Amino acid sequence: MLEKTRILAIVVTHHPDNSFASRFERLAGQVGGMLIVDNNSDAEDVSMLREVAGRLNVTLLLNSQNLGLASALNIGATRAIDDGYEWALLFDQDTLPGDDIVDGLREAYQQFPEKGRLAIMGSNYRDPHTNEPVFGASGVCGAAWRERKVVITSGSLISLRAYEAIGGFKAEYFVDCVDLEYCLRARSKGFKVIMTCAPLMVHGIGRPTRHDLLGKKIAAGNHGRVRWYYMVRNDIHLAKKYIFREPGWVLANLWTRFKSMIVVCIFEHDRFAKVRYSVMGLFDGLHSKLDRKLS
Repeated sequence: MLEKTRILAIVVTHHPDNSFASRFERLAGQVGGMLIVDNNSDAEDVSMLREVAGRLNVTLLLNSQNLGLASALNIGATRAIDDGYEWALLFDQDTLPGDDIVDGLREAYQQFPEKGRLAIMGSNYRDPHTNEPVFGASGVCGAAWRERKVVITSGSLISLRAYEAIGGFKAEYFVDCVDLEYCLRARSKGFKVIMTCAPLMVHGIGRPTRHDLLGKKIAAGNHGRVRWYYMVRNDIHLAKKYIFREPGWVLANLWTRFKSMIVVCIFEHDRFAKVRYSVMGLFDGLHSKLDRKLS
């Protein structure tokens, strides 16, 4: 049984918006505890987070610098283990969790037959612009879960027992592909990655805009130049490591990234800088240079 008292919700923040509190209030009664790990937000944001933490009885940890998503998640997971939790439910600051997200994850867990090998359960989610499930409706797979090679960080429930066996999130990746790397590493160690069929939250990636291209609707993510550096660098580093173990996933992921760059070149602002940073990421990824920090 997946008991809510054994779950710690961990939210990583970095300059959260004013709607942060209203999004995460709904989690308070679904889990055993909540932890916010803030990556050096400004004084006004920290003041808001202190108010939220006090009102919702949430623990707040303040990092004096932006350590990146991976390190913040590791700080949260270590705290969860030290406090005796068995599961950590991870969130980005912009996600809107559903009122039944834990119930949906519990249903998937109860149906999954290999509980001892389960590393991470991801949550299917709705696109905030279309309100459509990103991975199809719940009835498509005829069960509460489906196996996946990777799931996104936000809305994922990680087994802390498995986390100790797999190792922490890769701090050198800083922000992008942190979830992908963790899932692929878990699978390489014999663990399972699954996702709920039912959408349990609303989650958007980037700041998408819609465009027409040859009669088709195309979404541009509008990520900043620094994000493009990390996305390309970490994609290449992942590809080098897993091309023989997960060739289908690696090639599909690289193809998706290449198509996204074409969209950048056609539709997005600051395109030349984004291409320049992507090329820098390409070379750093090829040479496994993961110590460059950009902001």
